[in-house]
Amino acid sequence: MSIEDASYFWIEAGDMQGGSRNQIEFTDDIVVFFDEKSRSAGQAFLAFDQNTKGYGTLSNRAQDYDQWVNKWRLSLITKAKGGVDYAGRVVCFEKRRIGQSYVYVTSVADIGSADHASWRSKSKHIGSTGGADGREYGYF
Repeated sequence: MSIEDASYFWIEAGDMQGGSRNQIEFTDDIVVFFDEKSRSAGQAFLAFDQNTKGYGTLSNRAQDYDQWVNKWRLSLITKAKGGVDYAGRVVCFEKRRIGQSYVYVTSVADIGSADHASWRSKSKHIGSTGGADGREYGYF
């Protein structure tokens, strides 16, 4: 199973980016979890529940010359708009196909929590992003 075929993808959020600390970064090999239509449109449809949903910007941030990798950034729903605090936690996306599009149902758990342990145990692959501050991720 590749990450493109996975229904679930989780990643340790780390410090996060942006003023609201709601922007998470991925490399090219990870961003392929999000469908081509979302990547091309520069946005992914995110949902926490029936009431908290909306588009998050999915942008190619270009090459990071310190690590020689291409980076993407996804803006998650801010706490002010019904999201949660993400920094230092684990973010999990469930990819659901609805017609010709996808929605990414977003869950957040604390590192080491029962949810995090469950996601790890179900994972077909567990890896780490590069660099000194590498973040663990997996998919199933």
